[in-house]
Amino acid sequence: MNLKQYNSLVSKLVIALILFVVVPQTSFAKRKPAWVKQRPDDPAYYIGIAMSPKTKDNRDYVKTTRAKALKQLSSEIKVRISSNSVLHQLEDIGGFREGYEAEIRTSVEQTLEGYEVKTWENRKEYWVMVRLSKEKYRRMKMMELDMAKSHAYSYFQDAQKALNEEHDVISALNCLSKAVVSIKGHLEEDLTYRSIDGSLNMGTEIYSQIQDIFHRAELTPVQKKYMLSLSRNEQNPIEVKANLYTSNGESVPLKGLPLSFEFVKGEGVLSSQSVTGHDGIAKVVVSRLISKRKDQELKCSLDMSEVKNDGQDTETMKVLEIFFPSKLVPTAYISLELRRSKAYLETKEKIFGIISEQEPFTGSVKTILNKSFFTFTGSKDSADYVVSVNSDFKKAEEKKGNGYSLFIVFADFSISITNARTGEEVFSDSINGIMGMRPGSFEYALGDARKNALEAFKKKIISRLEQLDL
Repeated sequence: MNLKQYNSLVSKLVIALILFVVVPQTSFAKRKPAWVKQRPDDPAYYIGIAMSPKTKDNRDYVKTTRAKALKQLSSEIKVRISSNSVLHQLEDIGGFREGYEAEIRTSVEQTLEGYEVKTWENRKEYWVMVRLSKEKYRRMKMMELDMAKSHAYSYFQDAQKALNEEHDVISALNCLSKAVVSIKGHLEEDLTYRSIDGSLNMGTEIYSQIQDIFHRAELTPVQKKYMLSLSRNEQNPIEVKANLYTSNGESVPLKGLPLSFEFVKGEGVLSSQSVTGHDGIAKVVVSRLISKRKDQELKCSLDMSEVKNDGQDTETMKVLEIFFPSKLVPTAYISLELRRSKAYLETKEKIFGIISEQEPFTGSVKTILNKSFFTFTGSKDSADYVVSVNSDFKKAEEKKGNGYSLFIVFADFSISITNARTGEEVFSDSINGIMGMRPGSFEYALGDARKNALEAFKKKIISRLEQLDL
């Protein structure tokens, strides 16, 4: 064998050896691992396994497979509600408890960390296994819970200081709001916190403290009733006083307390929301009345927007609404009475050519005007306005049919309003040709004409009168 043949043989042996070593290892790398063939049974771990096919329609299989595996893992983590949890104390408003339990299961999946990941794939399949040590998860959750309780306790102490030492209700509620946010992911757990002052369940303590503040804070109108005018320049401020009953029963004014006002009866434009001064009094002005109804009402409440709406997400807002129930928020109702202009009424009502003494239609018009616009007086000299109302009901014709007759009556109506002091006419309108039609007699048709004329008055004239500054 010459040297050339020897080198050729050596080369072939080397190649054969490489193939012998590499090929089996490559083949082994593609074999399915045990966890793909059969799900592991390890009581020390939470495990999630998922597979996705590799297809043209599933290009994002790596991400989706891991997500499915994590979802399966999280489903093994059972949510248990402690008998000492605040969920047993909170009022279950709108099915909150059931919804919260579902939210817990979702949040478990979203906040998982510290898990191990293994993958395997071939040309057709992609597999993922995630597993998380149960002991590691328990310690992690315990650390999170301890931190949440510690933060909540710190905010709770700040709230007590703001309330008892400074009588600052809004700062106390803000601190309690932060305390709620601290524990909102642990409402199903035992929130007992051991401090130098003893053991406190932070969930129930925060809830009780909020309710206590709401019960001790009181809003009272300075006057039982306020008289308002339709004039934009005659409104005096409406005042509400805020007090806090301290632990020893003393009543102290609450300063810097934000209050919100809104119409619950009637309608108008308010100058702005208000904040109490050093005397505990907040003031708001009705800059313009829109409704002409005589009796109206304002609702004044502690403005909770700073406490519950500080950029919080939807789920946090739900939790805050449970801890800060709207029905317990300090509230006062202020009665308003519209001071109407005095008016003297001049009328003439003709029925079938005869002046009516009873004036039934005019009486209905007067009732509407008295309810919404004027206080009528019998003295023209004391009146602010003179209101003239004229109506004329005329027989038209009798239409005879087969065994019956239809009677027709037409009505004309006019109204004018004059400033009693200047003599200037400030309003004038009329409705003509309103028809009433009934079988039986002209009297029946007259009743129908009155009804139709009154409806036309309400629809056409009242809307115009509401635009006037009377």
